[in-house]
Amino acid sequence: MGRKPFRKRAGSDGNHSSQDFGGQMNRTGTFSKPLQHDEASVPHASFVRKLVDPETSKYFTEIANVIEGSEIDLEERAVICGNALEEARGKEVQLATDYIISHTLQTLLEGCSVEHLCGFLRNCQSNFSLIAMDRSGSHVVETALKALAMHLQDTDNHILIEDTLTTISRMIVVNPVDIMCNCYGSHVIRSLLCLCGGVPLDPSGFHSTKSSTVLAERLNSRVSSQSNNDLKNLQQRFPELLEFLVSEMLSCARKDMAVLRVNQYGSLVLQTSLKLLARQEQLLLDIVPAILGCSSENANEGNLIENTVVQKLLPLMEKTAFSHLMEVILEVAPDSLYEELFVKVFGNSLFPLSSQQCGNFVVQALISHARAKDQCSQALAAAVCAMDESPRCIVPRILFLDKYFSSEDKSNCYWPDGVKMHVVGSLILQTIFRLPCEFIQSYITSITSLEDS
Repeated sequence: MGRKPFRKRAGSDGNHSSQDFGGQMNRTGTFSKPLQHDEASVPHASFVRKLVDPETSKYFTEIANVIEGSEIDLEERAVICGNALEEARGKEVQLATDYIISHTLQTLLEGCSVEHLCGFLRNCQSNFSLIAMDRSGSHVVETALKALAMHLQDTDNHILIEDTLTTISRMIVVNPVDIMCNCYGSHVIRSLLCLCGGVPLDPSGFHSTKSSTVLAERLNSRVSSQSNNDLKNLQQRFPELLEFLVSEMLSCARKDMAVLRVNQYGSLVLQTSLKLLARQEQLLLDIVPAILGCSSENANEGNLIENTVVQKLLPLMEKTAFSHLMEVILEVAPDSLYEELFVKVFGNSLFPLSSQQCGNFVVQALISHARAKDQCSQALAAAVCAMDESPRCIVPRILFLDKYFSSEDKSNCYWPDGVKMHVVGSLILQTIFRLPCEFIQSYITSITSLEDS
């Protein structure tokens, strides 16, 4: 029988699409590319791809014809796949990064025994990052990780698989920044994290969520609560390995954290790490300040966020990658850390942030994940209404947010007929009025005292 055509990879030209490797949609609804200066700040390792020799190429072409062109029982298929992987020993980089042979390699990894699968990954350890950052190689690694997830259904395989993942993780943490900021490598790391964390290796699920879905959840408290419960109920497969991988990766990347925070792909790795550690409060108290650029010296609960750092964080809210990251931080932060972020970072900046294209999503996240129901409503009211003013001005000022900010005399700002209401202000009020009445009395007073016009 003739050889089956190779299945086409994601993207019409064989590349990953933005969604395939968790590419994030920007606030205008289009997929954003990494900022040029951010990419330039990341040191990239050079890699010269070696061609596969003709004899090896011919061998794997014949193997492809055998395993893809005829029906073979599972036992015989596993033997053929295992033998072929033995022939790949020492040539893993060339084969995995070859566009054609890498397809065959994926099929072999799907059909071989767990012993041969783990053996292949161990043989890749010294060049794992190079393979993971390659267009074709990343697909090979993804296939291997998904195959490992399937083998985990047999508890007898857990020790072997954990040892293999530990070997890979130790290689990654030696120089994690390159792979974290690479479009293909970022997705591989996030899949590895998810495998350790016990969630599906599905980029459309845990890795990323469309902005429209996130916004819908925030405006529906019941849906949002269910999402939070999903994070809290994670059953981690290898919790110690997950903690090691995240902690060591961030420790080695600490000097480059300023780049990772605003890099599209680096930010996605940080987001996935934080979500998977949602229940590890003590670990989060160490990790989140480090991600935000705080020093660990003299840090203690209630004083984790340095004032000098606060001034640097506010401008970053305008960047898509960092705003997504801050949303996740607010979602998983322990209560004491959330309170400190609320007071120090957002206390006097809620409305300037809510007027920004990216910052307004962070403000919505702040409200959605408030630890006390009246926490954000009081801060919002104080931001537009002075202590000596009547609360009746609160709702109009939020509804006409842009006009309020542009007014030189804010105390006497008026709203002429026909002025368009501010969309973000309207959404914020929509969220506020979902809270219990006892927490939003000033808002109720304001909206009930409005004139008919």
